Amino acid sequence: MSERNDLAEAPVAFVTGASSGTGREIAECLARAGYRVALAGRKLDALEETANRIAARGGVSASFPFDVRDEAATAGAIASFLEWSLGRVDVLVNAAAIPGPVQVPIGKLAVSEFDAMIDTNLRGPFLTMTHLLPVMIERRYGRIINIGGNHGMRGRAGRVGYSSSKWGLRGLTRCAALEAGEANVTVNYIAPGPIAVERMKRNWTERARQEGIDDATALRRYTAEMGPALGQVNEPADIASMVLFLAGEGGRNITGQEIVIDGGIVV
Repeated sequence: MSERNDLAEAPVAFVTGASSGTGREIAECLARAGYRVALAGRKLDALEETANRIAARGGVSASFPFDVRDEAATAGAIASFLEWSLGRVDVLVNAAAIPGPVQVPIGKLAVSEFDAMIDTNLRGPFLTMTHLLPVMIERRYGRIINIGGNHGMRGRAGRVGYSSSKWGLRGLTRCAALEAGEANVTVNYIAPGPIAVERMKRNWTERARQEGIDDATALRRYTAEMGPALGQVNEPADIASMVLFLAGEGGRNITGQEIVIDGGIVV
């Protein structure tokens, strides 16, 4: 945990999936913008690594380890968070997610694997919103940003669990936007395409090894198969920048919307 008294009145953000990848980038981006950031994830040591990175830049954060699939653990962690923040939450970012198996069709995908994706990617955001949206409504201010994916904007063979969870997250986002609008709470959905996080980079490296090509060529082939108009994949900072926009004054009158960031795959 890192704390600095002169930032005690700064706005507060709660970010799930903050232990690595895009979630970590979002948490660090918000901290640089002056938010006190609650870091949520399953692994305390990874959350503390994020906290140390934030502290090194003079930011304020606190770690709250829990599994977003667990209702009791979520409720307990959020209670601890609200004690830390003195009941304040300005921004909720639901970035925790799992990709699940790839190229596994219905009939071969295990029910347990399907359930894990639904529980993490859809039930998890529902649980955090269940406990934090009423706080925002009572305070008559809030920004909720759900990180989905462009597989939630289209069908994709072999990705039924992941795609279904992200389609569901779109519905959750729209319903919440309608319910919370009168209280000046916005709820939006960001749909990234492929993001150059470590997990994806390992996939490209493995493809390069299998095909006997270098990593750069593997990435170009992968990107070409996705067909983005801009010919490039996302960096985590692309997503974090949109989160910061929606959390700030730029997002004041935007709610119930789906912002696709994929270089022009879904057009």
